[in-house]
Amino acid sequence: MAEAKERNLTPSIPSDMQAVLKRCENLEKEVRSLKLNLSFMNRKDSEQTKQIEDLQKQNEELTDEKERLLEEIERILSNTGKM
Repeated sequence: MAEAKERNLTPSIPSDMQAVLKRCENLEKEVRSLKLNLSFMNRKDSEQTKQIEDLQKQNEELTDEKERLLEEIERILSNTGKM
């Protein structure tokens, strides 16, 4: 008799509902995994963006230095030509 009462207290879930619940659990796991992957990719993207910015800054500095050296060469050549 106690067994019968226990069966009545725990409602049975139809198999299609169990399948839906299982699918929801799997989708939740997949969403968590995708969120972790997205977070990782965003971090990598951020690091690469910082590297690109650093390289652009270095390139600008080297371009400025090149222009300064070319001006210095022109000045030296013009002074040498005057002698």
